[in-house]
Amino acid sequence: MPYRKEIFTAPGYVEIKKYFCWRLGGKKNRAPNWRRTPEDVAAVNGKRAEEKLRRTILTNFKRDDLYVTLTYREEPDYETAKKEIRNFLRRLKSAYKKKGLELRYIYTTEYRGKRLHHHLIINDGVTRAECESLWGNGLINRYGFQRFDGEPEDAKNLAKYLIKEAKRNVREGKQKTRWVGSKNLIQPEVHYRTIHAARWKETPPTPEGMELVSVENYVGGDGFPVQLAAFRERRSEWKKQNGGCWKWPAERKQRRSGSSRMRSSGPSSDGTAKVSKTRQR
Repeated sequence: MPYRKEIFTAPGYVEIKKYFCWRLGGKKNRAPNWRRTPEDVAAVNGKRAEEKLRRTILTNFKRDDLYVTLTYREEPDYETAKKEIRNFLRRLKSAYKKKGLELRYIYTTEYRGKRLHHHLIINDGVTRAECESLWGNGLINRYGFQRFDGEPEDAKNLAKYLIKEAKRNVREGKQKTRWVGSKNLIQPEVHYRTIHAARWKETPPTPEGMELVSVENYVGGDGFPVQLAAFRERRSEWKKQNGGCWKWPAERKQRRSGSSRMRSSGPSSDGTAKVSKTRQR
């Protein structure tokens, strides 16, 4: 009874997912009393969307890139807001080009239960003042302009939050996809292998030079077991590469004007990310 091994890699990070697949053949046993419901289908689709977005974030964005929340001084209707965010991204792209940079972005729009606003992840290239000037529809406070911490847990929580907020928009036909990304985003690097074995270890072996971050064993949407394991570069290796200290390199440690650090606690209920003080690692 073979199973599929899915390996996703990003700088300093490896994710290994194991699951059974009908097309591989062999006898498979579902979880007891398993029956698929519409809620199960929705949950599986949501989990896949989170996974794709998390991997896209880890592939395209790094520590000190920007998480931005755009709000309106005077709230428009949804269609007008779609035009405003597109026009803003054109202006922002032009500003990056003048600096010799290429803009990469992911955004989604939230409007249910709160004032309409947009969440964006963009590569570093502007200050808060420049971003606010280019936006022109309202102020951007320090909670709405934060540095992405770059850790896998931060990407996971951010992807989960954005997918949750966009779900209603897709269901109501406001937007076709859960999130919108620039055309120059790099697709996540994923490799597949077929393993001819009936089961896998509860605690997976750790790749060389890595350390285990988390292991999740659960039942997938088709009733079969799934294992998702995450690994990151060993901190001792990271220490060697950075002059024998735990601090981040000076160029990555620099704090740009008007920004704060986004930590893995994720965005708060008012649409902006929670902020907590961090220490150098």
